[in-house]
Parts: sequence; C-alpha cells; structure tokens
Amino acid sequence: MPLVEEYGAQPPIELLRLLVDRDGLYERTEWEWKTVRDTTLIACAAPPLGGRAVLCPRFSTNFNMFCLPEATEGMLQTIFMAILGGFLKSWNFAEPVQALKDAMITSTIEVYTKISKELRATPAKFHYSFNLRDVSKVIQGILMTKNVSISNPDTGTRLWANEVSRVFMDRLINEEDREWLVNEVMEMLSRNFKSPLEKDDIFGENKIKFGDLLKIDSGRIYEEIRDTSKLLKALES
Repeated sequence: MPLVEEYGAQPPIELLRLLVDRDGLYERTEWEWKTVRDTTLIACAAPPLGGRAVLCPRFSTNFNMFCLPEATEGMLQTIFMAILGGFLKSWNFAEPVQALKDAMITSTIEVYTKISKELRATPAKFHYSFNLRDVSKVIQGILMTKNVSISNPDTGTRLWANEVSRVFMDRLINEEDREWLVNEVMEMLSRNFKSPLEKDDIFGENKIKFGDLLKIDSGRIYEEIRDTSKLLKALES
C-alpha cells in the first residue's frame, strides 16, 4: 500500500524492480552496489481497493502472472463443514450441538459475503478489508470450546453470535455500521438457527461474553461468562 507519487512510481516497488531488473540493490550507508544472485522473487497482490494501488506495469512485466479466483460459497462450506463437523464429533459434543454446524458455517459465510459487499473500504474506513481469514477466525473461536462448556444448542448459538461480533463488529467504527451488522446477525439467528433469542439477549446491557479466565487454576476452558462479578474478581486477582 505505498503512496503513489505524481508520475505513478511507488518507491518500495521501485526498489524491488531494481532487484529484479539489475540483480541487486545499493547498500544505504556507503552507496555501494550489492549484487544478489540465484534469487527468485515470488509476490502476491490483491485487487486495488482500500488503499491498494495498481501495480506499476514496469514491475509486473517481470513476472509470470497467475490469477486465482475467489472460492465459491459452496467450496467454503465444504471446507469449513469438514473442519467444524470433525471437531464436534471427535470431542463428543451433544447431538443437538453437532446439528448446529450447518447453521454456523452457512451464517458465517453469509455474513462475510454481505459485509464484503455492503461495507467497502473508503479513505475513512481503509481497514474495512474483509477476507477468508475472518471466516477462519470465527470458526477458530468455536474450536476453542469443549463439550462441557457448550452442552446445549442455546449456548452454541450464543457462542456463534459472540464470535461473529468479536471478529467483524470490533472492526466497525460507527453506530450505523454496527447496527447494520446487528440486524444481519439477528436475521441469521432467526432464519438459520431458528433461535428465539432477541436482540437484547445478545447485544443488550448484559452482552454475551465468552472467555477462559474463570477457571485458570483448574485448566482454562473457553466458556460463556454470565456472572460479571466472577469476571471482575478473576481480573482483579
């Protein structure tokens, strides 16, 4: 994301171009030329959005170009269903909790797809750049649990809502964008999870909180923290 100069140059890119074109770079203290041999440069670039500029053609002409299409929703569902389904089964989660995997994966991918289209990066929101790592982080949060902490579908549903909020909502900078995501999450809970949870149950005064702070001495368990006084006591200790 280097700043593009008046005539289209990007200094860090020009340094790399010098390395590729001339097989070396200048050493900065004595301005002595340093030749670099037997080196292959492998690079990757995303589309020019959110502060990313178009690569200089004088640089990209040195490369063999491979364009990789984004994974389809069907491909993502197959990959993450296998990961989450295998985890829930191997750790012997209750059958009703295992049955949530379809709703969890489908809803996460839907949120990711919609937020990527609706909340695009702008100069004021240059960090609104969402990718598959965000989907992975939601699933990773679910994989931190144990069957003793997620014993019923209601807790599993609350866990999913917490992980989506942790990954996506924490990056949003104003109330309008946060409200948009809240409405999307509530729609997913109603449509995919068939959950009776209301907005105040998740985003109200007593927001859903998950953590592994309450049982540090007996082994950390990632679980819902319903008693705020216990959380404060753990933090103070």
